[in-house]
Amino acid sequence: MPCDLKNIQNIARKYNLAIIEDAAHAAGAAYNNKKIGSHGTAVCFSFHPVKNLAMPNGGLISINHKNHKQFRRILAARRWCGITDRVGSEYDVREIGWNYYMNEFSAAIGLAQLKKLDRLNNIRKKIAKSYDKQIDVEHKTVFNKDCSYHLYWVLVKNRKKFRENMRQSGIETGTHYKPIHTMKMYQNNRVLPNTEKVGKQIVTIPIHPNLKKFEIDKIVNSVNKFA
Repeated sequence: MPCDLKNIQNIARKYNLAIIEDAAHAAGAAYNNKKIGSHGTAVCFSFHPVKNLAMPNGGLISINHKNHKQFRRILAARRWCGITDRVGSEYDVREIGWNYYMNEFSAAIGLAQLKKLDRLNNIRKKIAKSYDKQIDVEHKTVFNKDCSYHLYWVLVKNRKKFRENMRQSGIETGTHYKPIHTMKMYQNNRVLPNTEKVGKQIVTIPIHPNLKKFEIDKIVNSVNKFA
């Protein structure tokens, strides 16, 4: 779900900052009637078999800057082993790069999926609207027509018991996501009580375009029963 980009842009202008957006789950989402990918200095998308824009793997960086051609050349080199200035079989390497380029197979699937993106996202929105109206829990994903609804979460008091009950009913759930500051790489003495509370209660429930009405009804009834 898009954040308040207007306020973020105002802060960026005030302090001369570049905005880099994490849009890993936001393919097809919109803000102020413009698709996500057209706002920040750089907007990073992730493609994966379970994402809204599904393909075997890969990603995309959308660049919105007057120097976009220069940025593109730098990123193109860094994603392909640092290779630059290629003419025929001749090329140079000016800095360290990595093997990050998307393969043609993934790109071909992605182009076909792109044609379906808005239609499939609209199905996700209809499911989210049903969840919003029918799921009877205090805290859940709010409904917003501009959201891509890659995920839908609810908060429950006893997550372990809730997830086990859902599993026994044949409904898969997930935990998205564990608070970053609790992981060893980022751990410090910082205490974030709200984040930690939500991190212990959050559960994601199925939301994807292949759900049938009877499955949606079953999910709603099970959440209301076990939450």
